[in-house]
Amino acid sequence: MNVYKLLAKEEKNTFFSPFSLSTALAMVFCGSENETAKEIRLAIGYNVENITGDNIKSGFQQLLSTLEKASDNYVLNYANSLLSQKGFAVKEEYKLVLRESFRALLMEMDFVGESEKVINHINEWVKNKTNHMIPQLVDFLDPSTVMVILNAVYFKGTWSHKFNEKLTFRQNFYNKGTESSMKLVDMMHIKESFLYSEKGSFKALQLPYHGEEIAMLLLLPNSRNGLKELEKQLSADFFKDLKCEMLLTEVDVALPKFRLEYSKSMKEIFQELGIRRLFECGAELGGISDYKELMVSEVIHKAVIIVNEEGTEAAAATFVGFMRCSLTFNPEFIVDHPFAFVIYNTKCDLIIFMGKVEEL
Repeated sequence: MNVYKLLAKEEKNTFFSPFSLSTALAMVFCGSENETAKEIRLAIGYNVENITGDNIKSGFQQLLSTLEKASDNYVLNYANSLLSQKGFAVKEEYKLVLRESFRALLMEMDFVGESEKVINHINEWVKNKTNHMIPQLVDFLDPSTVMVILNAVYFKGTWSHKFNEKLTFRQNFYNKGTESSMKLVDMMHIKESFLYSEKGSFKALQLPYHGEEIAMLLLLPNSRNGLKELEKQLSADFFKDLKCEMLLTEVDVALPKFRLEYSKSMKEIFQELGIRRLFECGAELGGISDYKELMVSEVIHKAVIIVNEEGTEAAAATFVGFMRCSLTFNPEFIVDHPFAFVIYNTKCDLIIFMGKVEEL
């Protein structure tokens, strides 16, 4: 939630995958030591002092095993990979952790002599794992790069209750919550029973995907410019309480079709979260390699989402580069101004994607 709040400071469309970012960080954590490990642990949200790499490894093993269970209702694919410079000694114990706990593919490549080939390999890997939604993640590699961790996640789901295309028509959306920035957009409509809540200054609506294991939770402030105030309330407890309060209610829904593409260097965001040692020379990554000067140079995250009458298609990828040094009436849920949304697993409450729409 802290990552969202930092990204949301920029008053523009935002979309990212907490699952992708936390997986990439967890992979690094399992090779970190001392202060670096502590900073990553606290940033991920593991506030228990005695939590170990073994706890996180077993936790991710269980989580990924749950996600791997085949479903005919939706597609949710994830992939992890580690690329290392030929001749750069990555510890065998660390390789084993990545293979067993994170299902990671390990490869050695020539970063120095064939940097273009490495860049093409990274982009091709990401493109394939995200069903071509993210054709390019990186266009440059620092000459000092000796290792790269990659994570990609892809989701495609159809709504449990599809929107009728015949009921989609042009309607106003108040960009940035202002009348002066108003724009006509394709607005989808449906009247159906959904989990719904009205709480103080905002409304919440849950749109399930087929099978109802994955759902989109929409958070709509009552006032057109109320998103910033709503964002201040967001926390794990906020979502836990909200989930308990939502009731199955027949609702008149109007939701815009939209496509978001978001790309961000996460280095400064992670530093604001307290992960600083990781980006400094000699970053205490002794669990990865005996090379003392290893550090993380960059973290790049890219995500794309498409929402239409049929459902949602979304993908995200993360690059970590290492280098040396109930009501009696039908309420309305009219999404015609800035809103936030979450796509999550309703069984284990895993937030897969999260974002906000400021303008269309």
